[in-house]
Amino acid sequence: MARVMTRRDPTSASLAECAEALAGWGFDPHEDVSLSHAASWLQRLGNDRQFLGDVLVDLLAGLAPVPADAEGLVGGGPQTILLVPPGRGDFSIRARIWPSPREAVYRAGTPAACGYGQAHDFATDVLTLGYFGPGYMGEDYEYAPDAVIGYEGEPVDLKLVGRGPLDEGRLIHYRARRDVLLRHPPDALSVSIDLVHTDPMQGWASHHTFDMRRGEITDLLGHGPSESLLRIAVALGGVEATDLAARFGKTHPSDRMRLVAWQALAAQAGTVSARDEVWKAAERSGSRLVAEVAARQRAEGSLRFDR
Repeated sequence: MARVMTRRDPTSASLAECAEALAGWGFDPHEDVSLSHAASWLQRLGNDRQFLGDVLVDLLAGLAPVPADAEGLVGGGPQTILLVPPGRGDFSIRARIWPSPREAVYRAGTPAACGYGQAHDFATDVLTLGYFGPGYMGEDYEYAPDAVIGYEGEPVDLKLVGRGPLDEGRLIHYRARRDVLLRHPPDALSVSIDLVHTDPMQGWASHHTFDMRRGEITDLLGHGPSESLLRIAVALGGVEATDLAARFGKTHPSDRMRLVAWQALAAQAGTVSARDEVWKAAERSGSRLVAEVAARQRAEGSLRFDR
């Protein structure tokens, strides 16, 4: 289950000191000593009650440059401030702003646009710390990853394991593809700080959103521009693009990329029977995720054909 990390270190540390300590030691969330070390430094950073305000003032005044790798951290959303970009080690650090219903940005959009009301799991391990304000109300769930394939509409046994606000000083470890978080708006504007584990394979890591009422996956999410580039290449035509997609569909190490390859090929099939042949080949490609989606696509195609 998502683990509340109980820390009582009153020491403060600057952002530079925290980043230096983590870069020197490393951050491996699967190793208890490394996890504890990282949690201690994140708490020390959180004990500095002025650092984030100083960072924001410098950014607004143009005194601090936007991190060069900021565009590489996909999925953070407009409420995210990248404090330490990936590259110095196996981590990044970000601050996230959580508006309450009283804020104009909340009223101008939707709760979902602010990150509320949509349950999701994590593509990578995250340590999150309540830094300012009462904090959003979080509901923590977990599931058995070995029992989940990952396709849209798949039923998932989600178990509620905790509920509470991410108030100041509360530090929680969320595990990749196991823990699920559902946020509700805070009573007042709040801020959290995240320490995010990064590794070379993160670009191929998938995560999901869930419908809690029905207990099923609603979407398969991921990172990286490669999927869009492959779709475009296949759509533009050419034997090389088609061959590449066919090879990716059968051999790529990422199930999500395999699925994208078959989707790109099916989108260019001109008839129902041609699309059925694509999805028939996809069913035999060796991926459980692709096989499930392919079977559903063939069933839907048969229904359209019968009509």
